[in-house]
Amino acid sequence: MNRFNYAPWAALLLATLLSTVFIANDVLAFDLKADEIRGKSSKTPVTVLQNRAFLKTYRPEAGLVLGTVIDEAYLDTAIVGARAGMFINEWLGFEAQMLQSTVSDSTDRKALNKIRYEVGDGDNSADAVPGEVEEKTFVTVDPEVNAIHSITDLNAIAAPFYGKLNFINKFIIYTDIYATAGMSVIETDQGTKNAFTFGFGERFYVGKSWSFRVDFRDRMFSENRAGIERNKNSMTVDLGASYFFK
Repeated sequence: MNRFNYAPWAALLLATLLSTVFIANDVLAFDLKADEIRGKSSKTPVTVLQNRAFLKTYRPEAGLVLGTVIDEAYLDTAIVGARAGMFINEWLGFEAQMLQSTVSDSTDRKALNKIRYEVGDGDNSADAVPGEVEEKTFVTVDPEVNAIHSITDLNAIAAPFYGKLNFINKFIIYTDIYATAGMSVIETDQGTKNAFTFGFGERFYVGKSWSFRVDFRDRMFSENRAGIERNKNSMTVDLGASYFFK
């Protein structure tokens, strides 16, 4: 199978984020002025971090995902897909995402497949026809793999941690740190697998509608290895760009 080409998808995500920054630069600084927080006294401390001047509650979200499976020794698995979700308040929401994969052999597997060993010694055996020599057979050392071809997730999101970054004193980037948990349906070489998934991530808001996300997910299911049913953890890291509709 062909190796996944990250370049077009990475360029799309980067172009989306940069265009939003430059086009919407004049509306990115959403914080209130200091005197609007403290009043006339500049010495009064602000004891609670000011919330965003925009909300995400009941605003549908749609986005693109680009990532990779990080715990496969013998396969390089790239994932790409789309997600949709909605928050029911400022810290709790739900989302679904559908991911397709492109799978290729890793460097380790290619190296192993170059190793060939001989089956049969070429000597006459008791079953051999007199005068004939047993033919030599060569096999490769090919590891057992169970490639992932698609993933469908349904997750709850809890985002209780909120913060903001001042970028070179030009504008403010809001950020959420969140946890996810839910169920997955995974299509593999061994058929359809139902999995429990959990993870965490961080979102960076660019303007009132766009955001950039980094996610880690772990999906746990069972698979057959050497004739024995074993537990499997499939871990992914992905980047995403999302848009909140008004």
